[in-house]
Amino acid sequence: MNCSIFALELCARFEPGGRLHTQLLGLLRNHPANANLQQKWHFCRQAASELLVALPIVERGCWDYFDDDARARHDYAQWVRGMTTEEGARTTPSGDDPYRGGPRYMTFTMAFLLVNGSHTDLALRRVCEIPEQRLWHRETFRHILSNLGVLNFAGIQSDVAYMIPRDAGWGLTLEDLQLPKFHYLRPLV
Repeated sequence: MNCSIFALELCARFEPGGRLHTQLLGLLRNHPANANLQQKWHFCRQAASELLVALPIVERGCWDYFDDDARARHDYAQWVRGMTTEEGARTTPSGDDPYRGGPRYMTFTMAFLLVNGSHTDLALRRVCEIPEQRLWHRETFRHILSNLGVLNFAGIQSDVAYMIPRDAGWGLTLEDLQLPKFHYLRPLV
């Protein structure tokens, strides 16, 4: 069975105890490990809703949709490694005071390995038909997040969602975001 991929990552200012981090962390912690299709859809809708509310404080982002099987599988494996390795994580705490030492940032990632040609794949493909000059516009992310309700998890082979940081003292710094491993996060206009 051939696959497509859709992935989205947003990077926002991190405020310990702030709504975005608190709500997304709660969603991740309360999401069942063996969630059924309806629970997965509900999680995705709730996460998208929180990200839409926070879109004004989102500074960077990335999204991908590819319907090439080899690329989809390769890219999805990379997104999964972002959760299972320390590739994206800091090696030492950055401190939990965002007002000393510069601002802190957080990322939230969702990636879906789609069954190529499924209703979900075709619907998401239409959602992602964005002119190149608008790829990194805040309104493009609003459009995509607002339309994630088209996901039907019966047409999704695998999915992953994660957030950096989990704990307040590990927020990403501006210096972290300048590292090559975060080059894919584009400033939003």
